[in-house]
Amino acid sequence: MTEQEFTQLVETHGKSIYSFCCALTGNRPEADDLYQETMLKAVERRGKIDSSASPKNFLIGIAVGLYRNHQKKSANRQRIAPTVELAPALDAAPAESSLEEQFLEDELCRLIRQETAALPEKYRLPVYLLYTAEIPVGEIARIMRIPKGTVKSRLHKARMLLKARLEVYGYDG
Repeated sequence: MTEQEFTQLVETHGKSIYSFCCALTGNRPEADDLYQETMLKAVERRGKIDSSASPKNFLIGIAVGLYRNHQKKSANRQRIAPTVELAPALDAAPAESSLEEQFLEDELCRLIRQETAALPEKYRLPVYLLYTAEIPVGEIARIMRIPKGTVKSRLHKARMLLKARLEVYGYDG
């Protein structure tokens, strides 16, 4: 892949990759770091990117790999010296509706984000890949290096867990 093709790739898919990084990490500073690392790794692997395949999914795969490595390192650090992090909530997009409806919608979005972030990683990653990065199930399987059926079952289990957790708050799905 030439430098010009790579630049075009970043211009075309950069925002969606960044949005995925935000959803995956849960906060902007970590998303910034993950996005930068992803792009640096992509520059290093520029020759391996196949323009005829899905280069966006290649970039998402890099981001997932880096995220998993960071999580492993962080878990090791936590075992050695535990720390507490405060993660700010991501801003929800405003909708044109009454103030009360907007509040309820914002609250539901916040709860969904909170409960999705609380899912075990094996369920959370496929949810983010499907709903945030809009990657098909087959590509998710390739990115995560697991069978397609496993992705489907994890998505199903994640939906059931989220439904049960939201019902506690009084939301019916």
